[in-house]
Amino acid sequence: MNIALFGGSFDPPHLGHVAIIAAALKHLDIERLYVIPAYLNPFKSEFAAPPQLRLNWLTKIIDDPRVIISDFEIAQERSVRSIETVEHFKPGVDTLYMIIGADNVPHLHEWHRFEALNAAVTWVVATRQGVTLDAGFIHLDIDIPISSSSLRHTCDA
Repeated sequence: MNIALFGGSFDPPHLGHVAIIAAALKHLDIERLYVIPAYLNPFKSEFAAPPQLRLNWLTKIIDDPRVIISDFEIAQERSVRSIETVEHFKPGVDTLYMIIGADNVPHLHEWHRFEALNAAVTWVVATRQGVTLDAGFIHLDIDIPISSSSLRHTCDA
């Protein structure tokens, strides 16, 4: 079985996230795509919307039987490192794709237990305008100029 994991803060989820999910379902050889909102991103110190609300938003905007909105990280009630999530979903999986945004690529080497994580997954990178990627990744070409932080900023204005 082949699966993909798409984790993130989703604070809030937006059309860019929906486009990434649609592209993954179209272009990756997967039976399931797990969307996994973080309780708290390990690289952040706070969230704007509470975890349960972000989980609820995702369940309302994603409607595809191949997509499972997972509460795995939220249920831990703490920051969960990506390697922990991979180890949770990996048993019985032939290929595990890890979908990340292009803005994460320069910092991948800083991720907890990166060598083990890198050995366990096949990286899939959702492109972002202005970020250049090397050929070592599977690309999902997404051309939606939106981010959760820009949405939060707009709502605060």
